[in-house]
Amino acid sequence: MKKLNHFSHPHPLVLVEDQEMDWISIIFYCSACQERVKGSSYNCSECGFCLHESCAELPREINHPLHLDHPLILYNKRPRHSKFDSWNCNSCRKLYKCGEQLFAYHCFSCKFDLDIRCALLPNLITRDLPKSQHFSHQHPLFFIQNHNIEPRDRSCCACEELILGPFYGCFVCLFFLHQKCFELPPKIKHPSHRKHPLTLLANPLAHHEKCCCRLCSKPCKGFIYYCSPCEFGIKPKYAFFEDVIKSKNHEHPFTLLSRPFSFICNACGTDGEYCIPYVCSACDIVVHKECISLPQNILITRHDHPVSHVYFLEEEEVDGQACKICRNEIKTEYGCYHCRGCNYFAHVACAMDKDIFIQEYEEIDENQNLNQTKLGWLSGEPSITRVLKEKKIGEEVIAIEIEHFNHECKLILRDDVKDEKYCDGCRRSISTSFYYCAECNYILHKHCAELPRKTRHWDSKETFTLRSYPYCRCHLCCFYRSGLFYTHDVSDRAYCISCFLIPDAITTPGHRHQVFFDHKITFKCSICDNGHEKYGAFVCKRKECDPFTLDYTRLVLLNTAWYKNDEHHLVLTYRDDIHHHLDQCVCDICEESIDQNEWFYYCGICDYSAHFLCVLSKYPFLKLGLTYKYEFHEHPLTFVKKDYFHDYLKCSDCDKYCKEVFFKCTQSGCKYAIDWECRRHIWRTMWL
Repeated sequence: MKKLNHFSHPHPLVLVEDQEMDWISIIFYCSACQERVKGSSYNCSECGFCLHESCAELPREINHPLHLDHPLILYNKRPRHSKFDSWNCNSCRKLYKCGEQLFAYHCFSCKFDLDIRCALLPNLITRDLPKSQHFSHQHPLFFIQNHNIEPRDRSCCACEELILGPFYGCFVCLFFLHQKCFELPPKIKHPSHRKHPLTLLANPLAHHEKCCCRLCSKPCKGFIYYCSPCEFGIKPKYAFFEDVIKSKNHEHPFTLLSRPFSFICNACGTDGEYCIPYVCSACDIVVHKECISLPQNILITRHDHPVSHVYFLEEEEVDGQACKICRNEIKTEYGCYHCRGCNYFAHVACAMDKDIFIQEYEEIDENQNLNQTKLGWLSGEPSITRVLKEKKIGEEVIAIEIEHFNHECKLILRDDVKDEKYCDGCRRSISTSFYYCAECNYILHKHCAELPRKTRHWDSKETFTLRSYPYCRCHLCCFYRSGLFYTHDVSDRAYCISCFLIPDAITTPGHRHQVFFDHKITFKCSICDNGHEKYGAFVCKRKECDPFTLDYTRLVLLNTAWYKNDEHHLVLTYRDDIHHHLDQCVCDICEESIDQNEWFYYCGICDYSAHFLCVLSKYPFLKLGLTYKYEFHEHPLTFVKKDYFHDYLKCSDCDKYCKEVFFKCTQSGCKYAIDWECRRHIWRTMWL
């Protein structure tokens, strides 16, 4: 039996041959490359550590052609050099976390990194890697024929498009060119500018940063063919022209005009400021060259059905409708994307935005039912795993007994709400029909129980899966919650279902106009003054609102709440709803003033006002009473809220008094406790 003492692991590793692995049903992943182990591997019998045989035999030091100055050293965990917690492979640009179990080759002096996939690519580890000099860059560029780069990872510095095939690159400066862009001729003659030849220039040194292409009227950040005396330039992708272009989405061909002028494109509705267009004389329309190839039918994140491109609309069709993404006017004389059955309109620029456009869609059948083409938000297989009993009420068939993926007992539909109950899915009070398990006291709103198990959010292209967590922080509202979350299948994002169910345009009592979601908004919340650079915000852009922005935290606040010192329910209140002077509004709990823009809780009977955090506390959506077993304590721990008359326990981790919520030993007389803020130290060793 072959054994190996490897630098990455404290225990001896034993070689398990391929034929010995056939009977093992457990899936193992290599700790070096994080890929599934299928062949022979070195395993640790004590802790499950595993390495591919090839990964275990990697050299500790290599000389690599992409970094000739120093040798690269193999590490099992890439060390952290600065305040950043992540690093990028200098070849494929893939992002990794510092300190995670993943082998990488690293140069300390130059902060140069290669993951083992890129470091050991066959055409990279040979010394005959071809390299060439290009006028646009000071270092030689290596020619890479085959690579494992994902399309989203790197763009060409010439045409600004993603690199998909062979390319030239400088891995020190992260400068890359498509092979076709590397081979562009230095000078050309173009029919749109016959006076002088056009010279290929590189940005930013050779031409002005604000230089625009005369064919698409967009700023050119990469290479450009340029005439300096005339200040005339075009992007390389338009340099090799076609006089006539046939479009699959238009019945007539488009013809290139020979001179530039200002126009508004009939396909996208945006300005063509003194640039060269293509025209269809039969339909009397003028378009940008790139708009000729606009897809006819597309899928976008903001709508459940495919939308189709149209050049013109009748006034009756639009009927005052605005773009459903930016909420600006839709003009009937210019093109847009339109859903035939939903009265849904979107500007071309909005629908084709990289964060909203998903993909081109096949031809739409005019006779197809719209429900059959529903592909978006909240569509998918239900989370109800089995319907045990149904009841017909009028034309509707209702499931009255079900099995749900998140509970092992059957759930029965009920309508009678006798006392204050909270949904175990969204942690909001029960006031409508709900499913109930009397044995476990488990409750779900009817609409929470019927949510799809896998679906897509209207602000994302990827799939989310419905999962249950005892405690988790929502990435949208930032509250810690218990219950059901939609988790992103690739990243670690988790959205509570309260946030996930909010549509992209809503009417809220806190503002007199409808607000809509803007994923590009950089304004601060008009209520709390927090920024939205990461996830966007809901906004009203009317002039009189200047503009009004709102984040998820305010949208998920409870409409009514109860505080121990008040005999009535407190109502979530907005400044316009009360009549006394705004400057006199003081919180009756903390006795500090309430900001003039902030929402707060108010009782009109008692004239009682309070900050929403004073009423709800920092953790209003956590479920108390769940009991955990903890590896380093002999008794179970229960999650509780502090009783300020009795619970003055010290945290066994930090030796400070426990604050608002904490884990408390269930054994009588035992004073063991862990404060909520210290949970990160023990989380991996606790279980229900």
